[in-house]
Amino acid sequence: MAVITLSRQFGAGGAPIGRSLADRFGVPFLDREIVASAAERAGIAESDAEGYDERMPGLWQRLASALATSAPEVTVPASAMETTVSPAIGERLFALTRLIIEEAAATGGVVILGRGAGFILAGKPEVLRVHLHASLGDRVRYLVSRVEELPAETRPDDASLRELCRSVDAARATYLRRRFDVDWMDARHYDLALDTGRLGLARSIELIEVAARHVTAAAATARRA
Repeated sequence: MAVITLSRQFGAGGAPIGRSLADRFGVPFLDREIVASAAERAGIAESDAEGYDERMPGLWQRLASALATSAPEVTVPASAMETTVSPAIGERLFALTRLIIEEAAATGGVVILGRGAGFILAGKPEVLRVHLHASLGDRVRYLVSRVEELPAETRPDDASLRELCRSVDAARATYLRRRFDVDWMDARHYDLALDTGRLGLARSIELIEVAARHVTAAAATARRA
């Protein structure tokens, strides 16, 4: 099975799409597991490693605390934004993140969310690099659907969620530009770019599955040649 890397705008449904693909193919899904493994290898607490790459604004930290594990994209501990790491530790965590992603890809099929995996594994024939995006309005509507269970008095308004999308995307763009010298929104970096707002999550999953099976078959043919 192909290795699938998912780059995503915030609120474009990366986590549920990734989990669904992993279930369909019967392979691991790596997201925060990468952070946990890097922290363990670096000999630091996972809470100290959280957010060194893609920092989340305080608003989403509060939502994460309120929702716990009920929403697929809300998985970042509330303390992440307060965590700072030294430049040396940051470099160590980045090197370990790269190593963990390369090790996971070497074992065969896996779905990897974020962490620059598509750039780390660029050029490998068995890797399908996917970018998920959507209009700001569609992403806000998606996020609203994820926080509906919050008490009305603590539920963020649309304006706050719009700013949240912009803030998280800016943090991701900065991280990827600093580490890989890329514009992460440039579709030329990916094999497949999908507007999940227009297509919906279910159809996006189906299209990625078809593309992944094609990549798997093509890589197998190339190995036999």
